[in-house]
Amino acid sequence: MGIDFSMQNIKKCLCMKCAVQIESQCRKDKQKIMLLMENQDLDSPMRMSPDRVPGLYCSTGKALCKDIDTKKVCKCNECPIWKEQELEKRTTSRYFCKNGKAPKK
Repeated sequence: MGIDFSMQNIKKCLCMKCAVQIESQCRKDKQKIMLLMENQDLDSPMRMSPDRVPGLYCSTGKALCKDIDTKKVCKCNECPIWKEQELEKRTTSRYFCKNGKAPKK
C-alpha cells in the first residue's frame, strides 16, 4: 500500500517548510495556488493534483520544480507521515523530491 495523496496528508507534509524547497520560486508559485484553493475550499482531486502541490513526494514522486536544492538538509524523517507509515523501514532515502515516492509496504 502506498501513501495516499490526500488533503489530510498534504496538511501533515513538511515539504513546504523544508530547506530543500524554501528558496524555490516554483514552490512559492505553487504554494500561492494552494492557498487560493484552500481559501475557496476547492479541494477536489482535479484541483489538488500532484502537479499543483509542492510536496507529499513520498506519495507522488519526484518534484516537478527544477529549482529545488537537494544539497540542503531534508526534513522527511521529521514528518508525521514518515512516522505513521514507518518509512524508516521501507526506504534508505529521505529525498523523495529527488529520488521518487516511497516504496509500498
